[in-house]
Formats: sequence, C-alpha cells, structure tokens
Amino acid sequence: MLIVVKGSLFIDIDGTIVNDTTEEALPEAVEKINQAYENGFMIILTTFRGENWEVTNRFSKVNTMRLLKILGLKYHVIIWDSPSPRIIMNDDVVGSIQHPLNGSWEKYEFI
Repeated sequence: MLIVVKGSLFIDIDGTIVNDTTEEALPEAVEKINQAYENGFMIILTTFRGENWEVTNRFSKVNTMRLLKILGLKYHVIIWDSPSPRIIMNDDVVGSIQHPLNGSWEKYEFI
C-alpha cells in the first residue's frame, strides 16, 4: 500500500492535545488532527510519557494509549520518553507552531 504524505506533524500530547492537568481534549484538537490525518499528513506524537512511569500512573504508556483511544485520535507514530525542548534538523523547509499551553486549535487548518 502506497501512502502519500503532505507533510509530517510532530505534536506534543500534554498541554497541546490534552489539558496538562485534566487530560480533557483541548478545543478542536482531536478534530483538527484527525482532519490532517485524513488529508494525508503523517501524525507523529511526541511525549515525555512512557517507560519511566509506573503502570498505575496516568503518564504510563498503557494509560496514554487508553486515553488516545478514548479520544478517538488518529496518528501514525508515538515517540515516547522525549523531553523538551525538541529540535528538528532537516535539509528542507521546517515550520513550527508554538502552541499556547492548553490552548484551542480553532485557528489551525491542515489541508
């Protein structure tokens, strides 16, 4: 199967997709990310969550995967145990968005 990708979106989970304290989806985040996924973007989630957290902790892999499934979020890859800042080096154009902590996604369009 050939997958044609318009671009890659590297998106942090906490404070960007979900509220960093309540884990509720931020306004329009899931809809906009799922739209980008459907429009051919590669969705790569990045998070400090992962192996370093006890299974009972909300930041564990199993609880994070459960949360993303409940939210119905579409994505291709998760990069676990990834502390900030995250720096991308590339030989082509690189864009970035500094998303406000727990902010809305209403202004974003990925078509």
